[in-house]
Amino acid sequence: MAASAGAELDLSAILLQQRNRIERVASRFGVTGDIHEQDMLFDFLVRNVYRADPGMAVDAYFEDGEDSCHRFAGLCREHGQGAVRTVLEFAAGYGRVARHAHRSMPDVQWTCCDIHPRAVEYVRSQIGLEGILSSSRPETLDLQGRRFDVVFALSFFSHMPHATFGPWLMRLFDAVSPTGLLIFTTHGEVSARNRRRGGLPVEFNEDGLAWYQASDQRDISPSEYGTSYVTFAYVHRLVERLSGASLIRYQQGWWWTHQDLYILRREGT
Repeated sequence: MAASAGAELDLSAILLQQRNRIERVASRFGVTGDIHEQDMLFDFLVRNVYRADPGMAVDAYFEDGEDSCHRFAGLCREHGQGAVRTVLEFAAGYGRVARHAHRSMPDVQWTCCDIHPRAVEYVRSQIGLEGILSSSRPETLDLQGRRFDVVFALSFFSHMPHATFGPWLMRLFDAVSPTGLLIFTTHGEVSARNRRRGGLPVEFNEDGLAWYQASDQRDISPSEYGTSYVTFAYVHRLVERLSGASLIRYQQGWWWTHQDLYILRREGT
């Protein structure tokens, strides 16, 4: 079943058709052999990347999940001070990355946090990880005072508008334990160049942000969750406002060869 650019997708039918392939690929990686019908990341792969071959979308879903988990584990080993025992993956979705954690980081207590109640229930019931329901506003995110050795936000800030980018950065950094890490990615100038090559404009404002009201999450208001591109200077100004934050690594275009990588360490308490 091919998916055309403008066609309405029947994701349930695609997943049913790909059932055997999903189970086979998942078994190869030793992970949960299921993709939820409301998983917008798989929907994005089918709709935007592999329109003519949903089977390739299945492969990419599991392969990139494992690759991202391995990348994250490597960053923790390289930059963590002492053993990493607790991880909070923010905007974890339906566990595309988290389902690989038991192999990449077997001794870590991995907690998923997401805005979608069904995603939280899915990671609890199908993947067997702790799930926390997120909030649309950073000030109302309830982590019950917990802090984590590493907080991980993969491609979350690539969707935040100016109004909430800084507050979310502050809230997630607040959840980092002393000497712990906040690891996150953004659309940066490499992503912007790629977009321009595709014939779409990207114009950074005087603060270093470009914002567009469109994303792969069609059930969230595009005014709250769209697509953003930010310069290093934009992020650096926000980091400087975080008490105890030290930017220990910045690497342009490091994730997926286009998203920028940032790693902050909490110095002191």
